[in-house]
Amino acid sequence: MLLHSVILPIELKNVNTGRTRHFGGSNRERKQYAQLLKTLGHRRKPFTVQTDVVVTRILGSNQRLWDASSVLRGNWKELEDALVEAGWWWDDDVTWIRLVLGTQDPTRRELGPAIQIDVYEAGRIVY
Repeated sequence: MLLHSVILPIELKNVNTGRTRHFGGSNRERKQYAQLLKTLGHRRKPFTVQTDVVVTRILGSNQRLWDASSVLRGNWKELEDALVEAGWWWDDDVTWIRLVLGTQDPTRRELGPAIQIDVYEAGRIVY
């Protein structure tokens, strides 16, 4: 059962160079996302059940599809942390987020680059 769905004007990045040891850049990005969520009115009360999350990278003009394994490797974690801060979940551990699936959509380029987040009750993804 779909609990919540939103499209955000955030570009999902690959960060193909990997993560560095210093958290300053990712912390700055998380704060920017938290401020954007607040500005756009996406604060909410935490989900009361364990959830499954589908993260869809909506491609913009001239963007190419990535390897499937690259979809969640970049800045998703910072956005997920900002969503926790905005009240979507009590925490991002497995108690509240059982799994996260990443996919891409090249058919709605007029909306992109953007990210769609669909939150389902755990075990109830309709895909």
